[in-house]
Amino acid sequence: MMDDARWKALQTLFGAMEQSLRKTDEAAFQACWTPDGYATNLVGGSGLAGQEVFVQGSQKKWFLKPELGQAIVVAGGSALIVPCQVWAWEKQRAVDKVDLLLLREKDAYRVHGGGEKRAEVEALADRTRN
Repeated sequence: MMDDARWKALQTLFGAMEQSLRKTDEAAFQACWTPDGYATNLVGGSGLAGQEVFVQGSQKKWFLKPELGQAIVVAGGSALIVPCQVWAWEKQRAVDKVDLLLLREKDAYRVHGGGEKRAEVEALADRTRN
């Protein structure tokens, strides 16, 4: 079960990412990511760098819709893996699924990476912890 502060922080993060994609506001989207995760695909073959997520999402009109009830705590509590639907707002349906690794920064979270293969996202969590 997720505490209220964590739940609110995640809703704020995902709300900000959705709005920045809808408004094509790259600076606002980038602020939701760690610098390394935005610039580089840290996950591997199934992943994208945050900058690539922004380009695709804003052009193809989709955002990452979290399944917060399925989020799991990893890296000794300093990170979360959150399953997300790739939600096409014009089609009003999911067009894909990904997992995101979020790092805790004080009372907030930022995306560090994501991909379609959970094992690659978990491996990034392990590397980040070490």
